[in-house]
Amino acid sequence: MVWKEPSDAERRLHEQLAAQGLSVSWAKIRRWREFGALPWKKQQGLGRGSGSTSQLLPETFPVAQALALATVKKRPLEQAVLHVFSTRPQTCAAAPALLPERAVRRALAWYMTRHDSHPLAVIERAVRSAGSPDQAMNAALEAAHRYFRKLYRQAKQKGHPAGTAVPDSLADAQALATFAVATVHGFENFGADAIVEAVSMSLPELADEYGAQIFEQMSQTSREVESEGENPFSRRTRWPSLPVRIQSMERIEYPLICAVRDVLALFVEASPALIVARNEGIQDPDVRHIEAIRSSNRRTNDYLERAEAISRQPAERAWKDFTGLLLNACTPPRLLTFQEDVTALDPALDDVPGLYYRLLASYARTAATSPNKV
Repeated sequence: MVWKEPSDAERRLHEQLAAQGLSVSWAKIRRWREFGALPWKKQQGLGRGSGSTSQLLPETFPVAQALALATVKKRPLEQAVLHVFSTRPQTCAAAPALLPERAVRRALAWYMTRHDSHPLAVIERAVRSAGSPDQAMNAALEAAHRYFRKLYRQAKQKGHPAGTAVPDSLADAQALATFAVATVHGFENFGADAIVEAVSMSLPELADEYGAQIFEQMSQTSREVESEGENPFSRRTRWPSLPVRIQSMERIEYPLICAVRDVLALFVEASPALIVARNEGIQDPDVRHIEAIRSSNRRTNDYLERAEAISRQPAERAWKDFTGLLLNACTPPRLLTFQEDVTALDPALDDVPGLYYRLLASYARTAATSPNKV
């Protein structure tokens, strides 16, 4: 590859970053440009035989500064782009809003390809690494069982209540692993008895004589359908392949992706205040409205719960779960109801700083009148 001397614009950007104490090589600036991560004015010709020149845009430096800070520890550029993109604009000189669309889309595709943001993605990666169909099935089952067993152990060790988010038991973990592999590989590739057994393991509360009769009837019905050359679960939706998921994301308009990002980032910003209000029992009309919506809308509650989990993480790790949440919210089923799910919270989060001040004042008043409050 032939090295080209840095352009005047690249030199100026290098000098501007150095003036802020950020050491960024010309080679790195060139790579950022080639990736599409820097806003850059198109080259202009200087006349025949005189070459061309390029210029910086007003938004070039804020983005370059944010990328420089995000790549201090030699992170991949794609990760740095997602780190900047997942930051609230108010805390990053509006750099997230200034990132070029091409860089964000490339980084999202990179994330979908390489990161285990979903148990089905973990299984899919195991399948892709297998050499034959038989090996693919074994690899999928092994990856799925390892994933859900680990999820159960982590939830048990950290004291999180088991429920729909995590397996209730090792048997439930085994059942979820079966369902996950069937979703990736297709339910038609599984015997009906295996699916019914997974259901029974996932519902230990039916482990009595009555439950046994129910599952025996399910097995009998499934075998009758199979005897006619059909699979009773063949109409279950299969997990879309990675290329399909990437193409689906590419079809979503970029302003919509940014709008979803802004809402989710707002949820993360408001999370510490909502956690304190809930733990301390602070009474506030906006908090009561939010809690009422959470109780009535499972999807809204899921967004807020995941935002709270992200808010507890250090910034260098939060980008990963935030990107996973963003992709989840942008999947076609969720995206169709996203606006309705989040606007139900209006106007409770219209003024997050004001919410913080009100809760802090309320807590201070309570602490002043209660000797047990610290």
